[in-house]
Amino acid sequence: MKKEQNTLWGKGLLSASLVLMSASCIPTHEKLTHSVNPIAVQPFQEITVEFVHHWDGLRHPFSGAAVIDVDRDGTMEIFVGGGEGQEDALFTYRDGRLVNIIQGSELSSTTATYGATSIDMDHDGDTDLLIAREDGIYLYLNNHGIFSHQKIPLNLEPDAVPLTIAVSDINHDGHGDLYVSVFVSKKAFRSATFNDPSHAKHNVMLLNNGDLTFTDITKSSGTASKQNTFLSAFVDLNGDGWQDLVVAQNTGEVEIFKNERNNTFTPIATNTGYGFWMGLAVGDVDKDGDQDLFFTNVGTSIPQFLLKGDLKDDQRLESQWVLLRNDGNFVFTDVTQAYGLRDYGFAWGTVFEDINLDGQLDILAAQNYIKWPVHKIWKLPGKTFLQVPSSSANIFVHTDELGLTNAHFGQAPIITDLNGDTKPDVIWIN
Repeated sequence: MKKEQNTLWGKGLLSASLVLMSASCIPTHEKLTHSVNPIAVQPFQEITVEFVHHWDGLRHPFSGAAVIDVDRDGTMEIFVGGGEGQEDALFTYRDGRLVNIIQGSELSSTTATYGATSIDMDHDGDTDLLIAREDGIYLYLNNHGIFSHQKIPLNLEPDAVPLTIAVSDINHDGHGDLYVSVFVSKKAFRSATFNDPSHAKHNVMLLNNGDLTFTDITKSSGTASKQNTFLSAFVDLNGDGWQDLVVAQNTGEVEIFKNERNNTFTPIATNTGYGFWMGLAVGDVDKDGDQDLFFTNVGTSIPQFLLKGDLKDDQRLESQWVLLRNDGNFVFTDVTQAYGLRDYGFAWGTVFEDINLDGQLDILAAQNYIKWPVHKIWKLPGKTFLQVPSSSANIFVHTDELGLTNAHFGQAPIITDLNGDTKPDVIWIN
């Protein structure tokens, strides 16, 4: 029997209290870019999963997830973090369903889970997990599907929490080093705060000592960052074989750091403007051999007067999404307009993926903000863009026909092959 593409939906939470908004606060209509010619696609088939992320309102409304082959059988599982007081989940695909197999794995916790990264940290052939939680970061070592964990010491400022963890070997010693994206705590958070140093929490760079202990080299490496950060990624941006660093931070400019090959990094000006950079995707969009960068933002959803906060006159607000084309030697060009990606709404996590297997990178982006009252009434559908040829260059067009609408409080799309048919499946984390 032919297996079909599948999509997993986590049901978003809907507040029972709806706030009436003035006309000035109703979100600007998204200017969808559609293909001039019909696009033949194979629709995805939805699979309902019995998991609803719980948000208690006292902590950040985020959920981490990671793809991992827990038992080295070639089948991918999905780790999904729970909210405060809620068990995490570990899903595997069986008989057309996604089944939670977290019990017995020693993976779960009832502390709010914000981020997860899968990688073999101890070089034993099993894939391990790094997890960022409200109370710190943890390394879960995999021993044939059973995990043992250790808390990694982290020197955080007051009212700071870790959100996500990026891993790379920054010094070519064969061991995975960590970059922890840090955010101000929910209780201390103030929106649109661009210029209060006490509100900005520095990120942390941890150098692996080779024995799964780590040394904090944040200050000496020059990678503390300037603002609260949702997400960071290591990527070789200049083709020298050394991993550079990209930081998507809230209420600041996108930050890029060049790896100087001696455990230090040099900041590279991006001139993106001051935005609310939430999602980060890395991929070679134009097929020129280097990695381009895509960032989501609040877009057209929130009025400009609510976004400016304490911005200074010489600081340019940027609320649009941004696609930066890598032109080599750390020169980046904003090609957002050229690729048809302006005038869209609020978006969180995003990924590049060849969804329709035509050889072109496409884009998926999760949408809606659980603390924005308008989105409790009018939800954005999430975005699935196919990259198609146009008269002058390729553009990204929104394609409803794929059946990937996600009108929930989306966090991020996760891509993997769940059923072994060599086709990408989509998991929306909500």
